[in-house]
Formats: sequence, structure tokens, C-alpha cells
Amino acid sequence: MNFLLDVNASGVVARWLIQLGHDVAEVGRKDPGMSDNEILNWAVRERRIIITTDNDFEEMIWRQGKPHCGVLRLENLPRSERINLLCDALDRHSSDLESGAIVIALSKKFRVRKPQQGMNIS
Repeated sequence: MNFLLDVNASGVVARWLIQLGHDVAEVGRKDPGMSDNEILNWAVRERRIIITTDNDFEEMIWRQGKPHCGVLRLENLPRSERINLLCDALDRHSSDLESGAIVIALSKKFRVRKPQQGMNIS
């Protein structure tokens, strides 16, 4: 899969995903001060799933109707726990993410919001 990692989800997560063979771009390597709107546009242009720990992208997508290619929001856990959560999320919800869903991965549960007609570009 193609991922775009928000600044708050980079580092060890990027290395882990690359080791698994995923295509990973990192906001922090291009411009750590990039706005959420610019990040969302980049993800759409390159057909990447955003991985983040904040809910700003969900707000933009659901309230403003912004196009997207999927979002995985991880609970803001210590890095070692975050990798376990990411692994679990990908095991359970890769097909949802590839279809443009928003997956919210919390340590005790997962929520999946399927894309509405015309809301994503996948």
C-alpha cells in the first residue's frame, strides 16, 4: 500500500512499514509545517492513505466533504505500542483502507467509517 505519514506518526512507523514493502512518504521529510489541507491534497494526488494520530483529517473529510484515499488514525500511544496497534489495524482493515475508509484504531476497539458515495477517490 501507499502511505503518507503525518508528522505525528513518522519515525519508527515509517521504518516498519518500509520493511514490510509498503511505499511510504513522510510529511516531516518534506515540510514539517505543512498544513492539513496540503497534506490531504498530497495524499489524493499520489493516491496515498494518510496515517496520523489526530482527528483533523476526519473533520475535513466529513464536515467539509474533502476528497481522500483513506485515513488510518492511530491512538496516540508510546511508539512500541503504536507499532502493535498499526500491525493489528493492517491485519484487520487493509481492505477497508484500500477502499478509502477512515479507520480509527484504538487500543480497545476499531471503528471503520466507509466512504460515502463521491467522498473518496479510490
